[in-house]
Order: sequence, then C-alpha cells, then structure tokens
Amino acid sequence: MDSARNLYLAVDLGGTKVAVSLWMDSDETIPRQLGESTSWSTFQDGPGRNIDSIVEAAAELRGQHAQGVRLTAIGISGGGPLNPVTGEILSVPNLPGWVHVPITRILSDRLGAPARIENDANACAAAEWLHGAGRGAKHMAFLTCSTGIGAGLVLEGRLHRGARFLAGEVGHQVIVPNGLPCGCGKQGCLEAYASGSGISTRLKPFREKNSRLPGTAKELVEAARRGDDFSIEFLRETAEFLAMGLANLVFILDLDRLVLGTIPTAAGELFFAPLREALLRRLWPEFRQGIDLRPSALWPRLGDYAALAVARDLPPLLRDVAP
Repeated sequence: MDSARNLYLAVDLGGTKVAVSLWMDSDETIPRQLGESTSWSTFQDGPGRNIDSIVEAAAELRGQHAQGVRLTAIGISGGGPLNPVTGEILSVPNLPGWVHVPITRILSDRLGAPARIENDANACAAAEWLHGAGRGAKHMAFLTCSTGIGAGLVLEGRLHRGARFLAGEVGHQVIVPNGLPCGCGKQGCLEAYASGSGISTRLKPFREKNSRLPGTAKELVEAARRGDDFSIEFLRETAEFLAMGLANLVFILDLDRLVLGTIPTAAGELFFAPLREALLRRLWPEFRQGIDLRPSALWPRLGDYAALAVARDLPPLLRDVAP
C-alpha cells in the first residue's frame, strides 16, 4: 500500500441507511475505492449507536485495506438543517434525537483526522459536477428526488450555500396554491406532489379503490415499465408538477444543466421524456437554448461519491473564485 497517497473516509448519513466507504487517491481522476461500502439501516434511537458503528466500520475497512496508512480526511454527507462551518447537525426531521450533534468534532476526535459535513444535496451536486453528469456545466442544479426534494447549486464553479446554508430548498416552493399538505407544514409544495412521499400520498386514494394499483414510487416505476397505463399516465402527471419547479429554477438562475437523482433516474425515459417536453413548454425560447436535463451519472452509488467529495473536493468549490 502506497502510504504517500491520501486516504479518505466517506460517510453517507441518511434517514434510512448509513454507508461508510474508504477511498485512496489514484492516478485516475476519481480516487479508488478500497473494498466495498459497509452499510446498515439507520438506528432510530439517536446518534450514539450510529456513530459507534461508523467508527467500527472505519476501523474494519482500514484494517482490511489500508493498515498503517494515516487517514487524511473524513467527509459526511447528511440531511439538514446543519451548519457546515461549525460541523454541527442542528436537527434532522427523519433522524430522531439528532439535535445539536457536533458530528465533525466527534468523528475527528475518535478517528484522528479532520472531518467535514455538507448537506447531502450540495454534496451530490459537487460529486456530479466534478465526476458525473454535471461535468462541463457552468451553472448547474442537482435535485434529489427521493423521500423529499432538495437541490444543490454549483454556479460559476462555486457551490452556492446561501446566507443561512439553506440554499436549494426547492421542494418547498409552492406550485399549487392551497394544495396538498406538505411535511414542512405548508400547502401545495413541489415536494407534496413530486417526491417519493408525495407520490405515495397522491396514489393513496386510487389504491384504496383498487388494491392492485401501485402504492409507492418504486411500485409506480415498476408498473410503468411493465406497460401499465395508469402508472405511465401518473408518471406523466408527476412530470408536469416537477417541470413547474424546474422551470422556476431556470427562470431565476438561468441554468444550463439540470441533473436529477433517484426516482427520475430509476424511471429513465418513461419519466424524462414527458419531463423534458413539459419543461421546454414552460420556458421562453431563449431559455430553451442549451438547457440540458440529465439523469445522475453516479447513481446508485451517488451517496458514496457525495461523501467522498465532502472529504476531498469541497475547499476549491467554496472559494470566491471558480477553480
């Protein structure tokens, strides 16, 4: 093992799953992953057991693949709200008990390396911009489209966090006034219509009348692939809602690239074809020129790459001048 090369620990901290992976710089553009990721269903009783498991997984991976090599940095990609400057998880709705947790200090002390944390949408945006579907873009938005909807923004080669580190909460723009209730407490949010949880809510009344119909986004995509007319049409309607939010982003930020993860990527052209049509229909001709809508290139391993980007690649993306 070449001890002169940098060694990175990547922690993908999710509401349903935690994954830990180990990486080393290589002669390629992207570092080389050492072994397989270690993952487990997130313990729902607070940070204690999850943090212990992260430390144990790190020790096991290093013992197997990088014995005697000093860890260079730790990257954590996680849901917010969080403060990436202080390294503190403030409060995560889908992680009970994670309130004011100084996660970077804890892991740095226990693993002996500097640690950073970044909002998962921002981390995914950085990873896609550097190594995936965002390469070559000047003004890019990456959208997580899973349980919720959030965006990471890379503008002129710089990660845009916002005044309160909350930039990119695109899932909570209102697209249907007085519409469906959203988990955030508002009504008519994009997330209430086009996220995984929103899709399940919208499917529920149909499912109650016909139990053979899909009840989740995953089931919806699978049924659409089998040619089920109801599911294909429901995906088409969902694409219309998502196109409203994407068009707003393009009008506000004048983006040249939109990269979508999870549900749209899993659905493929069954979703992207109607989404492109709906988006272009809502844009002025000037905005249509050069607009590029793509699925994630790093999915389904995007979480690992996102956490790696936090450990290795964020400082240049946070400079005032583009790299």
